[in-house]
Amino acid sequence: MPARTLPVTPRTAVSALAGLLGAFLVAFVLTDPPGGRWAIEVSDRELDRWLGAQPTGIVVGVVVAVAVCVALQRSGSRRLAWVVAAAATLPLGLVRMAVPEITGVDALISLHIVKCVAAGALLGSAVAAVWGHRGAQLAVVVGAVTGFLSVPAFGAATSTQSTSTLGEPSWWLLAVTVAAAIAAAAVADTGSRIPRITAPEAGAALLTIAALAVINRAQLAWIGQSGNETRTRQWVIIAVAMMVVLVATVVCARFVARRTEIADGVIVVAATGMAAAAMPVLVDLRSPFRDVPAWLTVTVAAVAVLAGMVLALRLPNPMAGLGVAALVPVVAVIWPDFGADGPWLLVRLAIVGVGAGWGVAATLPGTAAVAAAALSIPFVSYVFHAAATVIAPSGPVTYDGAYQPLSGSEMSLEYASELDKQFERFALIPHYDDRVAGIALALAVAFCAWGIHGLRARR
Repeated sequence: MPARTLPVTPRTAVSALAGLLGAFLVAFVLTDPPGGRWAIEVSDRELDRWLGAQPTGIVVGVVVAVAVCVALQRSGSRRLAWVVAAAATLPLGLVRMAVPEITGVDALISLHIVKCVAAGALLGSAVAAVWGHRGAQLAVVVGAVTGFLSVPAFGAATSTQSTSTLGEPSWWLLAVTVAAAIAAAAVADTGSRIPRITAPEAGAALLTIAALAVINRAQLAWIGQSGNETRTRQWVIIAVAMMVVLVATVVCARFVARRTEIADGVIVVAATGMAAAAMPVLVDLRSPFRDVPAWLTVTVAAVAVLAGMVLALRLPNPMAGLGVAALVPVVAVIWPDFGADGPWLLVRLAIVGVGAGWGVAATLPGTAAVAAAALSIPFVSYVFHAAATVIAPSGPVTYDGAYQPLSGSEMSLEYASELDKQFERFALIPHYDDRVAGIALALAVAFCAWGIHGLRARR
């Protein structure tokens, strides 16, 4: 069923705002950014369990997102969908309140899973509530894609206890999201129903997200077991894992196309290609020495995604969007250190944002559950995470110079102590194999473009 373009009214504006905020909040919760960085004080064994629970909880969350969307499509009530969205936001606030009192890693892991389930319910209900109304649909896409591209810049959790690497969402984001969802429920048009989903469509959406999420998680575990292997063997393992994921993506997209519409399957591949193209930028956004403020990162990403959507309205060709986004990994092959920080990092982010907005907006499906599945795919693209964070071989780091504190000068001794801390942090910053990662990720984007071409040719 094609989306309707409705006139901008207070009701549609409230729905669009609620969808945008909800999708951005979901992106914050369901993002396990490449490159690590966290703040949690536990033993090494407990840390391994905590880190392993991060992707597992997100897998559960994305499956819940599609299941909730399917259930709400069966009910048909947009007001009920917004009520579910508001209710799903509340556990996120309760988790934030509970974290400071938690002392064990098991409790943190349990709260992480609760948080992911709530975020999944929020995404599924927000998508169901707006689907069929074009402007609100685009607002949800802006929130989800902008969040995926920008929330890694928010750094690690500042507390010694956290349920995730990014920490807990801020109170203001939780407050405005739940307020917007309640307002959208209050003004919802009871005469406008959510497009109903058929059993084949529901099965296709659920099987697609479950298969891709589990395959990505399984491949990540396999790659993790090869951490002590040689660099060549590690890249062979990653190449095999990427091929498994990409082939599975195309198979799932064709399965969706057979059960729904061919156009619905295209977004599955487009979202995968967008995730692959974005990984080099997401890794650089996690650098502890990055001097680009988080608010500016969000602004640039949002403007770029909107610009890509405008291009999609004029030229609805997802392969063109992927071509723009692919410039980032291609440049990494030629010049691995280009744009690692500062204004050029924002330029790279903008390029990916334009390509992502273009590619996704040009492939919006008619089925809400398929849209929920596609918007969830980037959050479980763990194999691309692994490809972007392979440690490069490097020689010893030398410091050409010396600093000798002046005896008797307290200020000088304090400066020397600060230098020691800075060099200790510097020693812990990994140097990633950006050139080979660029080749792998560029090929992944090219494979996705080929998959889209095949689906469009079948039409």
